[in-house]
Amino acid sequence: MTTLLRSALLALAVCETANAFVAPAARAACAAAPRASPLAARSRLLDELATLDGDLVDDDEDFAAPEATKSASALAPETLFFEGPPSITELVLPAISIITIIGVVPFLAAAARQVWVKYKITSRRISVQSGLGGNDFTEIIYSDIVDLKYVYRGSKEVGDMVIELRDGAKLEMRHVPKFQDIYKYIYSLCSEECQATAASMK
Repeated sequence: MTTLLRSALLALAVCETANAFVAPAARAACAAAPRASPLAARSRLLDELATLDGDLVDDDEDFAAPEATKSASALAPETLFFEGPPSITELVLPAISIITIIGVVPFLAAAARQVWVKYKITSRRISVQSGLGGNDFTEIIYSDIVDLKYVYRGSKEVGDMVIELRDGAKLEMRHVPKFQDIYKYIYSLCSEECQATAASMK
């Protein structure tokens, strides 16, 4: 019995001695292990958020690129090709006939057209100002044109043009100056469907 008690006490003493050596080493190892400070952890979190934000910005830029291209195309500047009154040549015959009483009326009508009628051709539309005092205003776009017809007025520099629209309406432009250049320009901006049926000009 005494021998068993001595053996138990000896084993207990050995365990306590071992704990005395092992515990400090474990504590030292834990103390030696690097611990992240709150400032370092916050820095890493901000870096991760910045990376995610950069990814989102890139995605937004990629998504917005087509919209920007579309807007740029829609807002392309309008180019003026011609603006002015009918050809002055329409006054020649009425001026000659003014020597008769009947010729006064055609001359006054032609003179009024020189003052009140204005043609404006741009890269987007055709505008015609006409009527008494120039108070009538007509404007069409090229996509509405379905047919074109023309006839010269004495020379190829002056002519009349009839523009037919999708709704069946017609716009007449008489004594147009620089006729070949203007007609070819309008023809080039019409749809392929219109060009297939319209009178072409060489």
